[in-house]
Amino acid sequence: MRVEEAAALVPTSFAARIAALEAEGGPPGAAWVDALPHLIAEVLQEWELSVDGPTMTGQCALVVPVRGPDGRVALKLGWPHREADHEHLALRRWDGRGAVRLLCADPRRSVLLLERLTTEDLADLWDEEAVRVVAGLYADLHVAPLPQVPALVPWVEEVLSRPAVAALPRRYVEQARSTLRSLGSLGGDRLLHGDLHYGNVLSDGTDWVAIDPKPVTGHPAWEVAPLLYNRVDEMGTGASLRWSVRRRVEVACEVADLDEALVRAVSALREVVNAVWASEDDDPERVSLAVALIKALGD
Repeated sequence: MRVEEAAALVPTSFAARIAALEAEGGPPGAAWVDALPHLIAEVLQEWELSVDGPTMTGQCALVVPVRGPDGRVALKLGWPHREADHEHLALRRWDGRGAVRLLCADPRRSVLLLERLTTEDLADLWDEEAVRVVAGLYADLHVAPLPQVPALVPWVEEVLSRPAVAALPRRYVEQARSTLRSLGSLGGDRLLHGDLHYGNVLSDGTDWVAIDPKPVTGHPAWEVAPLLYNRVDEMGTGASLRWSVRRRVEVACEVADLDEALVRAVSALREVVNAVWASEDDDPERVSLAVALIKALGD
């Protein structure tokens, strides 16, 4: 495939979004987008692949349906950033159990060859059913840690030390720090997906599997929070939000045999982290959502 043809595979909206990103351990978004058509053309030739359908995009990756020696598969080209550095290691460790199967990886270029999944996700499932599906994947995904994957506690400690913390209610920050200290003393760390929510689960035609991990090593209680801030509009506000948030936690803990009080506390901690990031990004709407979820999780 010529570079000009490869460029046509990159949606304009995706290119614009990535081009606005500053470097996070790799090239700036604009530089990566400029080089992307060349990368696509190179990998297609090197791996003997041909385009086999319309491209799809994630938050930071382009997925090209392709056909090659392994049949119908998917080529994932991701903008290199720290959260995705160890994706290939986690996928190789899971080896298709609870997650999309990795067929080939070139981590230096942030390129993965994956099994081809369907486009069916959990968006149309009843809320509690969707929670059960996601929490049901924990048993396969939460395996012994990999030494290369970063540890959760020191990473969160760094986030809670940033200046943006000062913009948040002090009691929430102190509660978060207390929870983090407790979490660090619990032990039982496992390999976590890191971003396991409804949109990151697809059907392989038979079973539901996780995609797009942001691997981290930590306590499984950390894994539940993304179930609370996705499909959030369905939960309403006020008392309805409180009930719905707690019900999602209850269902996830029931399926995964997790301690409900611990999961609520750790999910509130994770929302403080999300609020710090949102404050740094000047996103008051996300800060407000974080505060609402922290209140709903509290006693």
